[in-house]
Amino acid sequence: MSGTHRRTWHKYHVGHLNVTVQLDSTSATHCVERHQTLAEVARQLIATMDAELLPTTWAVSDPAHSAATSLITQSAVDHELAILGDSNWVGPTAGRTRFARELARRLTQARAVGLNVTTLVPSVASVEPHIDLVVKQQITAVAGLKTLPAAPRIGEPRALHYGVWEVPVSANLPIKANWFSSGKHSLWRRISRSAGDAAAFHLLIDAAAMAASGRHDDAIVKWLVHRIATLRDRGLIRVETLRNTAGRLSDIPTVSPQRSILRRVA
Repeated sequence: MSGTHRRTWHKYHVGHLNVTVQLDSTSATHCVERHQTLAEVARQLIATMDAELLPTTWAVSDPAHSAATSLITQSAVDHELAILGDSNWVGPTAGRTRFARELARRLTQARAVGLNVTTLVPSVASVEPHIDLVVKQQITAVAGLKTLPAAPRIGEPRALHYGVWEVPVSANLPIKANWFSSGKHSLWRRISRSAGDAAAFHLLIDAAAMAASGRHDDAIVKWLVHRIATLRDRGLIRVETLRNTAGRLSDIPTVSPQRSILRRVA
């Protein structure tokens, strides 16, 4: 990797945090009760982020037709709508042709109604094998798949292609084990440490998993989001959408060639 790209993320003055919420279920199992519960969880999450003025990337299967779109676009917070890719069209079983068709359809419909969608959140497989199709559709940010270890600097964004950035996931919510005890405090310590190290951190919240758990995960999310907002207000961390992260990383100033102060001898 060139020195130009290296300098985009190794000299943060503050930590950078992304919050991505998967609002739609990626499971093939649907029922009316589950859909209603998921819709209520989605409304609660949007209200929580709005209350703390936290810019968030909201991933939905079809932005042009999602019930959550109006709530997100009408918010005073600079949220972002993204496309959530599931196994029906993302991954080796779906194939390249279906991936190209479904991505193009969703983006065309979204942009036709004035939605600026430039981020893809795959849930089952990397889109790197189809990077040319991603570039063609003017996608600039892609969420990573795997949750990375808690080591510093591992979660830094990487360039998949010129102008297309992948932002790895640092942690997922809800946490399956020990969520109500040590889990939330461990996660908070990781976020605080990333702020202190001026590192990147990407939190992925699965609304469908929250709806299915039957627990009061929404209270824990409020607890965590309030503390993130406190770090931001203290100037220790910058919270931004995936689209804004990609824009910041791609905005690389041109380095002017150094000129000698010595006069050329004729």
